[in-house]
Amino acid sequence: NTRPVMIHCQILQPEQLPQLKRIGMIPSFFVNHIYYWGDIHLKNLGKRANQISCIHSALKQELPYTFHQDSPVILPNMLESVWCACKRETKAGLILGENEQISVYNALKGVTINAAYQYFEEKYKGSIKEGKIADLIILDKNPCKIAINDILKINILTTIKDGKVVYNKKL
Repeated sequence: NTRPVMIHCQILQPEQLPQLKRIGMIPSFFVNHIYYWGDIHLKNLGKRANQISCIHSALKQELPYTFHQDSPVILPNMLESVWCACKRETKAGLILGENEQISVYNALKGVTINAAYQYFEEKYKGSIKEGKIADLIILDKNPCKIAINDILKINILTTIKDGKVVYNKKL
């Protein structure tokens, strides 16, 4: 029983997604490429760059997807990945592939429920439910109820690992 994962997926095309679904492969998108290198992708790939990290297309195919970063290429920051998946803005301020934008809720699934599924941990991680392991962060704002650009301003107040507080921001 395997759940193979395709890492990065920048140039994975929407028409290739049914093949991934057929073999049960999970795309893990380095979605931050859109912000950090999107302008370069536009220069090198032209209009094809609008399809990099085709997350909305994966969602339409009912494919579970996840997000990752390549530290130390960029710092680990899953809220930044959520912002990138929703906004799809390059450093120059261009929207790269508006049709591939997803909702904040669906972006959060890429770093919670889907990530747990990817590692066969969905029975005890990935969502809040009695009996599941309490690995949580407490944020100062609800990312689903603020403007997309404000996601980058969210502060982590507390981090809980295995039910124990491992970080608590001094207020």
